Amino acid sequence: MHILDNAYQSNKTINKSNNMKMISLYDYLGHAAGSDLGKQVAYAAAKAGIKSEIREVKHVGYSGPIMLYPRDFLDNFFGGGLNESTSGKQLLKG
Repeated sequence: MHILDNAYQSNKTINKSNNMKMISLYDYLGHAAGSDLGKQVAYAAAKAGIKSEIREVKHVGYSGPIMLYPRDFLDNFFGGGLNESTSGKQLLKG
């Protein structure tokens, strides 16, 4: 099965849940994700049809919009289900 087919199947499951906790990459990873990883996650979410939200933050290190994603989607992405990294390695949180 192709990665995007997996993403579509995962999206069906995620969207059925009424209890989706939206979380930022920073909160999920415990550190700043960086723009490259942020773009990879945004791309995978868009391809999978995952709805995201935007939250404005103002911190000493960063002020501006951040993207929020369903925790289930991030679990799947970082577990290797949706990761389209060219290296073929899984991106692990931590």
